[in-house]
Amino acid sequence: MSLFRFKQFSVEHDQSSMKVGTDAVLLGAWVNVDNVASILDIGCGCGIISLMVAQRSQAHVIGIDIHLPSVEEAKANALLSPWNQRVYFENAAIQEYADKQQKASFDVVVSNPPFFEHALLSPIAQRNVSRHTNTLSFEDLVAAVAQLLKPNGHFAIIIPWQSAEKMEKCCKSHHLFCRKLCKIVPKEQKSVNRAMMDFSFLEEVKQIETLIIRTIKGEYSPDYIALTKDFYTFI
Repeated sequence: MSLFRFKQFSVEHDQSSMKVGTDAVLLGAWVNVDNVASILDIGCGCGIISLMVAQRSQAHVIGIDIHLPSVEEAKANALLSPWNQRVYFENAAIQEYADKQQKASFDVVVSNPPFFEHALLSPIAQRNVSRHTNTLSFEDLVAAVAQLLKPNGHFAIIIPWQSAEKMEKCCKSHHLFCRKLCKIVPKEQKSVNRAMMDFSFLEEVKQIETLIIRTIKGEYSPDYIALTKDFYTFI
């Protein structure tokens, strides 16, 4: 058993396609969930982002994943959380899930998706499901988001920095515009390696910020501590 403890909940992630990682924590802490009623987490894995946004809001949260063991583990994690009455999980591909919906249903859609394109596949099949775009292309993801998102809703995602421009173009083709961009630097004096992006149907001036995770000494930066202080037990 591998249990990851946060201040208000814990998650097991032995069976999930991807383990708890910095990307998920970043996105779960960063996405704006103020005054929203419904949130969809695409590629929920063990449910970490779903539980983080449940902690930060009063919304009903639905997480979906094509990997059944991940969904089963997410359900078990939610059951033991303080928000088990408003966090739900479903085993489904986002393409199929979107096709079943009769209307735009969500105020917020959030995703830490498979993102490694044209890279060597892992010998561990479930890691390929969670990390590579073989099972979910940017186009399929964004098309589904555009279908499911309410007119005044927004879509938040974390991806490798080198894919940010492609994602922005893909979203724009579906009339979703980047309104906020956070460049993630893993350590002072290193290059940007991740992008957190927030899109909406309303075209507006893009806000750009940079977040450094660790100082040159290897310690967590004040900005990273401020962002994650409600979750990590060691901060």
